[in-house]
Amino acid sequence: MINWLRGRLQNMSVAEPELLDTFKSLLQNQRFGSQLQLARALSLRGFENVTQTRVSRLLNKVGAIKIRNHNNDAVYRLPEKQHIPRGLQAIDSVVLDVKHNHVQIIIKTVIGAGTLISKMIENMGEQSGVLGCMASDNTILIIPADVGKIQQTMTTIIEHLDINC
Repeated sequence: MINWLRGRLQNMSVAEPELLDTFKSLLQNQRFGSQLQLARALSLRGFENVTQTRVSRLLNKVGAIKIRNHNNDAVYRLPEKQHIPRGLQAIDSVVLDVKHNHVQIIIKTVIGAGTLISKMIENMGEQSGVLGCMASDNTILIIPADVGKIQQTMTTIIEHLDINC
């Protein structure tokens, strides 16, 4: 049993770069509206037993987004070249807006930067006034620990990220 599992893991790791390349190629050259369609396309290309869960993870890994095409169909695609800060480049260059509605804080970013900045905010910890946050490609929803101190929490986040708003 252990040898069988080792063999499966080795086969998976060997096929991973090829799977990823094929997956990206499919997203660039064809239009898929569902994860099941993507799983079937991978199966037709020799990648057996690719589940919807695996496709979901692959979509996340390559940063794919779902958009409406010219026919108004929702399809997966790879995002345009993402502008994520590199090295010493300021976070300020990717944050477009920070505001609150007295209940929650919203940060708008360029496409692809939401998850990165969300992780930075989560690492601040609850003592900073952040109960939790969630992110999409370009939007971060922040739940403050105390809505009565929402302006203070927003200021703390702005100072921590070193952004000018």
